[in-house]
Amino acid sequence: MSLQNIHFDLKSLLEEAISKKDYKMALKIIEKLIASPNSFHNEEIDGIYFKDIKQIVKSKEDLENILLSTKVLFEEKQELIEFFDMLLKYGFKENAISYFEDLISQIDDVEIINGFNNLLTK
Repeated sequence: MSLQNIHFDLKSLLEEAISKKDYKMALKIIEKLIASPNSFHNEEIDGIYFKDIKQIVKSKEDLENILLSTKVLFEEKQELIEFFDMLLKYGFKENAISYFEDLISQIDDVEIINGFNNLLTK
């Protein structure tokens, strides 16, 4: 079984657990997703991709459980702006600002800075 299949199966189980509001199971699955590299044949998984989060988050509680238990991974800068938008939509303004403050020290991207500022002024 490949790492991609394992990731897909765990993601499906995570979606099911969240839809049933079984957050204890969801946290166990998230722990598997961010398990040590040795458990996945030395291929590192250290978070959940934002594209997967978009598919499983249906409520503020869903997002809060993910934020408390794992890192969010981004493949494109547009996803980062969408993540900020999601945080603001579900009432996590302080979290959005905190993520942005941490990020701004690591990057120098005018598009992301402007995107975040535009979201805050909505």
